[in-house]
Amino acid sequence: MALFIDRGGWTETDRIRNDKDGSITQTASLYRVTNHVGLLQSRCVLTKKCTPTELIASNALEKIKGNSDRAQAVHANEKLKKFPSRFPMNEDSIGIEIVGASSKVVKPKGRVEDIYEPVNDQQNASLAWLVQQLVERFGVPMQEIYRHPQIGRKTPTEASTAKW
Repeated sequence: MALFIDRGGWTETDRIRNDKDGSITQTASLYRVTNHVGLLQSRCVLTKKCTPTELIASNALEKIKGNSDRAQAVHANEKLKKFPSRFPMNEDSIGIEIVGASSKVVKPKGRVEDIYEPVNDQQNASLAWLVQQLVERFGVPMQEIYRHPQIGRKTPTEASTAKW
């Protein structure tokens, strides 16, 4: 089991919502699979701990043209692995959405990126409490708690100021 911390608006696909006032709302059973993770990145590549076989496969996937096709192929390859050999997916993680707004910023070369507002003190306090409860209840190791951009294909500022 792992925890997956995201930032933005909330959807019914997250299991737990942390609102701007720090209130916590459970939106789905913690034992139900919800869709909150998205396309995974390769754990062995990001952690630099690939076996020779994984490295060959990863190098082949990196040669796929087109970001979307490459991301889909990497995700499909990761789905074949069992957790914790891969990053957590919907089936083995609890999604926590920290509600917050984003604004569009134009980056170099005209690329538009969402920049998320910082997580506020009330949200960080309730997040710390919530993470402690979930770690104790489900035995989640602290190294298996992730911000969405760490393992998925998201904007780097999502949950970047979250503290637990």
